[in-house]
Amino acid sequence: MDQSMILSQVVGGSLDAIAREMSATVTRTARSPLFNEAHDFTTGIFDLSGRKSRLVAQAPGCTLHLYAVVGAVDHLIETFRYDLHPGDILLVNDPYHGGSHSLDWTMVMPVFYNRKPILLPAVRSHMGDNGGPVAGGYNPKSKDIWHDGLRIPPLKIYEKGEKRQDVFDMIVANNRLSHWLEGDLDAMIGACKLASRRIQQMLDQYGSEPMIGAIDERIQYTERRVRDEIASWPDGTYSAETYADHDFQGNRDIKIKATVTVAGSDLKIDFTGSSPQVDGFINSPLSNTTSFAFVGISTCCDEDIPINEGYMNPVTVTAPSGTVVNPELPAPCGHATACVGAEIAEAVLLAISRCAPKRVGVNAHKLPLAYTNGIDKEGNQWVNLNFFGYTGGAGAAYQTDGWGLYPPVMTGVTLPSIEMNEIQYPSRVLLHEYVEDFTGAGKWRGTPGLVVQIQHLEDSSTSVMMAGVRNTTKGFAGGHDAPSNKVIVNYGTKDAQIVEETAFGVKMPAEGIIQFYRAGGGGWGNPLERDPELVLEDVKNEFVSLEAAEKEYGVVIQDGEIDQRKTKKIREQI
Repeated sequence: MDQSMILSQVVGGSLDAIAREMSATVTRTARSPLFNEAHDFTTGIFDLSGRKSRLVAQAPGCTLHLYAVVGAVDHLIETFRYDLHPGDILLVNDPYHGGSHSLDWTMVMPVFYNRKPILLPAVRSHMGDNGGPVAGGYNPKSKDIWHDGLRIPPLKIYEKGEKRQDVFDMIVANNRLSHWLEGDLDAMIGACKLASRRIQQMLDQYGSEPMIGAIDERIQYTERRVRDEIASWPDGTYSAETYADHDFQGNRDIKIKATVTVAGSDLKIDFTGSSPQVDGFINSPLSNTTSFAFVGISTCCDEDIPINEGYMNPVTVTAPSGTVVNPELPAPCGHATACVGAEIAEAVLLAISRCAPKRVGVNAHKLPLAYTNGIDKEGNQWVNLNFFGYTGGAGAAYQTDGWGLYPPVMTGVTLPSIEMNEIQYPSRVLLHEYVEDFTGAGKWRGTPGLVVQIQHLEDSSTSVMMAGVRNTTKGFAGGHDAPSNKVIVNYGTKDAQIVEETAFGVKMPAEGIIQFYRAGGGGWGNPLERDPELVLEDVKNEFVSLEAAEKEYGVVIQDGEIDQRKTKKIREQI
């Protein structure tokens, strides 16, 4: 191994470690449970050796942020390219300035060497509130981008090392959860400052040119690995389409079409043919669309490949302006990171399954989103995103059943502890368990679905946004689709309501219950090819009933044992 390769490994590993330290800093110092419990943020480092920034390191985080942060960083740098100074910290959340939805805020701090900005630590975080008409920021009645919440264009929150208190105060004043927001912003700022010190030490040790050279080599390594993967797929053009149930304002079956063209080691993803932008708040800005497309690509590649700009170099993403995957201002975008984000990744994976079926699967993100808000006894407003109701949904992949409680596009998000959740919110988690026969069957099955009951102990208001009811999560390579999600508000009372599409501001009395049925993921491969012993194990674990074992998998089980003769016969008949 030559010296340049060794330096590339050392520099790359060090930058990865700094990104992880940033992540730990945010987790340990933030006030919001979205940060310190659910870990709904991502930290990374960019370089600025050329006209555009490049992603060079990223800590494990919320995967759907994976590449959306790239667009935000580019817009920040473009705005302040000739007005950057040591000590500046930049902030943006505007979906039309490289954002995804306005609840995701991106913060960047340039690190200088020899009077030039060289590297850029960045944090992208999902905030608990963003102002606007609705507590929590998800507004299914949104008609335009301003109904989604406060738009923050590229601005400086620190200038030359000095906090811009007026800007800081303006942002905090426009947030219902100001008691959280101030601490969360300080946590993001602290992570950027820590990374800046660490990076400055590296620049002093190695110099800027050797570091950029090492970064170049690491990016080239990632690009070679990704190109090798793409080159293993047969050349050709492959198309697929999928649908979102609705836009929460009466438009139904919103189409996402992806056409994937493989040419050697180059990959083109074209979303031409997708539905025009819609009235509701599911429109996906181009940076969000690109991010979900890359989530699909990263699903197909080996997990030991370093995450950096090299992933993007072999891939070109195009989306016609004025469509649901590249809307024009002022289309609302508040729900884009779930819907139609899920369908974007799904369409890409379905298209790739035409040429590389063994490399696809596991995607699932059709969340039955429900958030609850109220006023506690001290007069503070609270907003609970009810994270426990979103667990489940991960699909299967080649040679593996679905795994984990969160779908892969939320890989870095962790399930908050029930005990901490009950301390931080006036709520109780009454039920959180798997449901029999509630996932997509396959040679490898999806993660089992769950039933969840969340009780709020004070008077509250809940809004529900359903997805995956009619157009459920797809299976791959002959695997069955997932079943439907279901949410019931005021469960167990005369006012119980099954939410078909959306319910806005449903009043719930103290001790009111929301019940979630969160479907499992899609399957991979023909269920009749599943190892009967695995079916038996699923029956014993109460993931699969005896009836479904026979109907879906052609496996007959009697007295806790597989009836081999009947199983062989019924599989031949099916």
